[in-house]
Amino acid sequence: MNIIQAQDDESLDEIIALYIKAFFTGPSKQFINLKELNEYIAGFFSDGKILLALEKNRVIGALLYCPLQKDTLLPKLIHKNFNVESCVYVAEMMVSEMARGQGIGTQLLQSFFDTVDKTRYTDAFIRVWDKNTTALNLYKKMGFVPISTIEQTKRNADGNGTFVMKKTYLHSKIG
Repeated sequence: MNIIQAQDDESLDEIIALYIKAFFTGPSKQFINLKELNEYIAGFFSDGKILLALEKNRVIGALLYCPLQKDTLLPKLIHKNFNVESCVYVAEMMVSEMARGQGIGTQLLQSFFDTVDKTRYTDAFIRVWDKNTTALNLYKKMGFVPISTIEQTKRNADGNGTFVMKKTYLHSKIG
């Protein structure tokens, strides 16, 4: 398995497929607007970075990050206590279901910490659904500490009705 930084959008379709499998199935299943998702993921090629975990040239994991200012749901507590301009946001981390439990998430996060621009960023944040205990435990193991929570309203997968997800923001110093 290799971890590389995506240089162009040639893996866009594989990243989108990974996202859909992560968020359109299972307990966090929610409505996904494919046009908006395509624009959202493509935006990381210009306003952020994408790390890919590859197995036999197939994307089996991805970590997408950008400046924290891009997070429109950022709690006031973080705004008050951190210089947001020097913070980076791990917006998405996904590992294909068949590759979970093999340390790929750990390797993606380690690669993030190894390659993130330490002259620009002093702090990192990540947001996760509080019911995703596997991810929460991984982030804590990697040095992230819970700092704040939000409630986020999502549309049901069929597009009818909504549900609320409680999300936890976690923080880590960089370097």
